[in-house]
Amino acid sequence: MIFDWDGTLLDSTHHIVGALLGASRDLGLRVPTREEAGWVIGLSLQAALYRLVPDLDEDRVDAFIDRYRTHFMALQHEMHLFEGQAQLLHDLHAGGVVLGVATGKSRRGLNDSIERLGLRDLFRATRTADEARGKPDPDMLLQLLAELDLGPGSVLMVGDTTHDVLMAHAAGVDSLAVSYGAHAPSLLESAQPTALVATVPDMQAWIRARTI
Repeated sequence: MIFDWDGTLLDSTHHIVGALLGASRDLGLRVPTREEAGWVIGLSLQAALYRLVPDLDEDRVDAFIDRYRTHFMALQHEMHLFEGQAQLLHDLHAGGVVLGVATGKSRRGLNDSIERLGLRDLFRATRTADEARGKPDPDMLLQLLAELDLGPGSVLMVGDTTHDVLMAHAAGVDSLAVSYGAHAPSLLESAQPTALVATVPDMQAWIRARTI
């Protein structure tokens, strides 16, 4: 089972949106709407910028990323797993389910988050946006399948954005979309996930019914 990180396991969507808006304000750019900022969650930060702030000059990209990270890091201590997710992960791991992560975060960002939350020993393999082509390209999932020696028919991708669902489609993997994160149910439905659930408890119950 491969999980997206932000907005799926980690309750961080509003923090990411806030950091994107804050960075835009800091550089005097048009401040996107919260809906626009939410849509790019899950993409690599560089890919998100092309969509979110197309008027950003190339020589100011590094400055935007620096301001985004400053805002994000200031809020990181407030970020936590959605209620019950840690127990779900521990139960899946104890039950022999192979766990992985495919995320638009950087390697440093993911490692810091996993370490802070005490989850390091639960995930067999992880991929980040600086190690593979970004979602919805299937590269992350295909790398994970190869490393874990798993066929696509034995893997489920769990995520809160259409980027996750489309990546799963491209890799031939089933997907569980969750609408409590960044993307609205109607948007997720348009990507045709294998299944769609609305709440964290619904997500946990759906997975437990099929694995534990």
